[in-house]
Amino acid sequence: WEEESDFSYSTTTAGGHGRSKREERTFLIGNMEIRERRLFNLDVPESRRCYVKVRAYMSDKFLPTEQLEGVVISLINLEPKPGYSSNPRAWGRFDSVLSGSNGACLPAFCDAMRPDAYTAYVTAMLGGEELEAAPSSPKMNPNIIGVSQPYLDKINYQRSDHDDPALKKTAFKINLAKPNQNN
Repeated sequence: WEEESDFSYSTTTAGGHGRSKREERTFLIGNMEIRERRLFNLDVPESRRCYVKVRAYMSDKFLPTEQLEGVVISLINLEPKPGYSSNPRAWGRFDSVLSGSNGACLPAFCDAMRPDAYTAYVTAMLGGEELEAAPSSPKMNPNIIGVSQPYLDKINYQRSDHDDPALKKTAFKINLAKPNQNN
């Protein structure tokens, strides 16, 4: 067990404070940071486990020198296609990671045989501001999206405004296709 908060204990009693109390009460005073912990059984193989690598940049030039750190990258796992097992509850549906010098890696589920079996939405925020995702229309550009062409077709990258230009441009949806040595 690990202490995760900075609580101090305070006890109130009836001793000389006006009205009498029937019982002694203990209160917790302080701030608590809530962290989510997930338990994994690492000795059981999980072929559906994948990681999504996301990088955030200052501009649409996507230069390595313009890569941002400290961006909150969030991934929401959607329900799988019918016929595929749901994500284990320990994995959750939502994960969030701060990007570092090499971007951010978020756990997700994928399938080696059917690229569209599992899908997810990804968003990025910096200082409370939603960042704009790389465009997916009129045509997907592998250099802008940052994924090589054969694999880009498998993941079916779509920014949130792909079908409706009135929607925000701050998220993208991808198929969680498992990579192989051919792509």
